[in-house]
Formats: sequence, C-alpha cells, structure tokens
Amino acid sequence: MSKVVKHFITLTVLSFLMVLGAVAHGAEVANLYQATVVVDNRSAEAREAALGEGLARVLVRVSGNSAIVAEGAVQDALKSASRFMVQYGYQTRETLSPEDGKLIKTVLLNVSFDEVAVNQFLRRQGFPIWSASRPNIVLWSAVRDGGGSRQVIGGQSQPALQQLLETQAARRGLPVVLPHFDSEDLALVRAGDIWGMFVDPIQQASQRYQANVVVVAKLLLTPDGAQISAAMSLDDRQQWWEVSGATVEQAVVAFMDQLGDRVGARFAVQASMEVGEQVLLDVSGVDELKDYARLGEYLDGVLAIRDWRLRQVKGSQHQYLITLESNLEALEQSLRIDRKLLPQPPQLVVPLGGASDPEPAAQIPEAAPGAATTPEILYYRWNG
Repeated sequence: MSKVVKHFITLTVLSFLMVLGAVAHGAEVANLYQATVVVDNRSAEAREAALGEGLARVLVRVSGNSAIVAEGAVQDALKSASRFMVQYGYQTRETLSPEDGKLIKTVLLNVSFDEVAVNQFLRRQGFPIWSASRPNIVLWSAVRDGGGSRQVIGGQSQPALQQLLETQAARRGLPVVLPHFDSEDLALVRAGDIWGMFVDPIQQASQRYQANVVVVAKLLLTPDGAQISAAMSLDDRQQWWEVSGATVEQAVVAFMDQLGDRVGARFAVQASMEVGEQVLLDVSGVDELKDYARLGEYLDGVLAIRDWRLRQVKGSQHQYLITLESNLEALEQSLRIDRKLLPQPPQLVVPLGGASDPEPAAQIPEAAPGAATTPEILYYRWNG
C-alpha cells in the first residue's frame, strides 16, 4: 500500500473518531509527585542519582512534556533534587529470573516531592502544569508477530503487554483504559478491525468507556524489534504517529511518551507572567453552606485559575470574578474534564441584581487589579 493511500486511510479513520471527543468524563490521577526508582544499593551516592531520576519523571508527568528534561534549568534542578524532596524510603522486591527461575532481589527507592515547590519551579521557568484531573483515554490495540498472527491487547489476551502499557501510562500520569474485550466488545471489535482501523465498530464499542480521547495502536513485532503505528482523536484535532524500538519495551516507552506529550499539550496550562484575563463565573445551585465551601475549595485547585473573588450573591446563585492563569479556553477545558461545574444556557439564568429584580443581589467589593470593565460572563451550575 502506498504512503499516500495509507495517509488517506488514516485521515478517514481520524475524521470518524472525532465524534467521540465530546464524551464528558475525566479521571483524577493520584501520586503525580511520587516516583519509584531502582537503585543498586542504599548508599548516599546511589540515592542522589535516583532522586534526580525520580524528579525528572515527576517534572515530565506534571508538565505533560518529556522535552523539558533537556532544558538547562531542569538539568540544574535534577542535580539538587533533594531540595524538592519531602520524604523517601526503600523497599525490596523479589522476582523470578526468566533465565534460571531463581529469585532476584531488586532494591527500590520510593520518593515523594513537594507539590508546591515543583509547581513553583515549573511556573518560574515558564513550563506548563497539568493538574491531576486528566482526560480518560481508551486504547484499542492489537499485536501481530512475525508469523502474521494478530491478537487484541486487553481482557484475557496478552497480559504481559497489558502490564507494560499500564506501567508506561502510569509513568506519564495517563489514565489509559484498556478495553475489557468481553463478549460485548468482541461482538463489535476484533483484532482485524483494529489492524485495519475500521471506524464503525471502534466508534460503537468506545461509547461504553466514556473516554475523552480515543487511540488506536498497532504493534508489529519484527526480527529487528517492534514498531507501533497509532492514530488519536482529541476534540477537533487529529493526530497520528509511528515509533519503533529495538525491543517491545522501548517501542512502548516511545509510544506512551508521544501520547503523553500530545495529550499534555492540549490540557496542561501554560502560565502567564502578565496580569491575567478576567471573566465572571455565574454559578447556580450553591444551596447550602457546604456547597459554598466545596466550591471555594474546587476553585482553589483549578490550575487554570490564578485568583478568584466572590462578587455577588443572591440565594443559591453566586458570581465570582475569576483571574485566569492563561486563557479562557484552558479554563473551559478544565471544567469540562472535572464536571464539578456544568454549563448552563444563559437564557435559563436570572441576571443577578437586575433593575427589575425585587430582591437585588448583595454586592461584594472586588479588589482585583487590572480587571476588565466588562468581563465575559460564564454560566454554570454547581455539581459538586
């Protein structure tokens, strides 16, 4: 098949997969600021080297960009990784050698880094920050060996490859979901459908997983190593790529780095050093004091928000002046993933403090420098 025809087929696949980009749910990723690194021993020298490796993993995971490890500022930070460290500990893991069946002891260093210090470093250097609320990714994959046999990766099939994919996804902080490939999935999708990137069955089968991102990947095993061809649909963006490695693990590492970088580029928030853009966030459904408290905690944790102030209150309707960290698109994207705030049509919202309103809203003084005179109003309902 010519490259032109292959390119056309890939474009067609991705254009059909685009309809899946509007699915509403995301995932909260844990342990973003923790790392586990293999060490030769428990010496101070081995620990310092492992701390640098662990911090590099955390910086890549939190920024959503594997390229930052080549930056001079990051290289300097890795040399003094202990200043970002909160705590560390060791553990010993025993595994069976695949060669002679004997037990092999591996020493691991578990290290936790300070979230505030890491985020401050990334902001100071102008790197993006990706919050723990991340889009679900459903990964339809299949493998073909040199003999031409093809099998899906998921369910009861290819457990070793499943573990490898899940391990590398966790390394990048990606909430990747592998299909169950139970009777419901297999009634729609087979290995041949993934290999041929047949759109209709993949589109139909993906609906049950309610993912924000749909990825199709083909793993080809050759005498020289492994090659992965992948296609991804995310919002209105269509992307495809190929990676290879001398081993299956190397190919999967490269594939997951590409996936993490591409999804991270869409969702990580690029901080701005200038006075942020401001919008008004009109929230209904704040019925009780606990709702107000939870909403405030939520706004504190949204990385797309630099600052917020309560501006007006009328019953269960609250209005906040929001100073954005970067832009409005980043805020709306965060809200779509979290689903703590659900968008409301403006025509269903009663304006706060209108001229004909018999019960004017309470006006709360604002003291936000650089505020726009007529900021845009966003209408949402609290769903926390």
